[in-house]
Amino acid sequence: MKRISILLLILVASTALFAQDWADSIAYSAHSTPFGMTYGDWQAAYIQYFFSIPASINPILDTTGEYCNVAQSSGPVFFLNSTFLGGPPVTRTCTIPAKALLLPVAGWECSNIEQPPSYGGNPQDMRTCAATAIDGVGTLKLSVDGKNLSQLLRANRVQSPYYTFTMPATDNILGLDGVTSGFSVSDGYLVMLKPLSPGYHVIHLFDSFVSGPAAGLSAEVTYKVTVQ
Repeated sequence: MKRISILLLILVASTALFAQDWADSIAYSAHSTPFGMTYGDWQAAYIQYFFSIPASINPILDTTGEYCNVAQSSGPVFFLNSTFLGGPPVTRTCTIPAKALLLPVAGWECSNIEQPPSYGGNPQDMRTCAATAIDGVGTLKLSVDGKNLSQLLRANRVQSPYYTFTMPATDNILGLDGVTSGFSVSDGYLVMLKPLSPGYHVIHLFDSFVSGPAAGLSAEVTYKVTVQ
């Protein structure tokens, strides 16, 4: 009996090590600094990116994948957006470059230009505001080609530094005509994948909230991507 128990422990440990090795092979860990930036820095960079895009062509509102490549930088990281909470599940079909992929699965930002529950009058208020919202996250799911990365995602909660952002004076994502900039802090769960191999891949994102300002809401996106 003791021998069987020892063999089971070895099997469990080996399985865990294999899973960790696989996760390390496909994603950058939360404590790393991909391309010289922390995950918190990338959290801020993502919000700056999506605020800068007019609402009419903003990838976060996209239901087909038509706008996947809008405003993407020439740098080493490509942003794959989730979708707004409370909407129906979305499937996006995209052709993307062979870059690292930032997946902000569940996030919340608070700024000095929005209304509650996303308003903060100073950096500390913004931190508390964003953290309080993300404390309400319930279920998180992330898979790549059917392989489950949800456990890795759960370990990747980060908060951004205090940052500034700009947005169009009209047709902006916040619906604030005449407002072109603000200060913000964001909090959430995200993963940066290492570049996927050329060809077809399926990436699935899901998050839901059980408490806080987003209680009862969820978001779900399936990406069918061709990497070139």
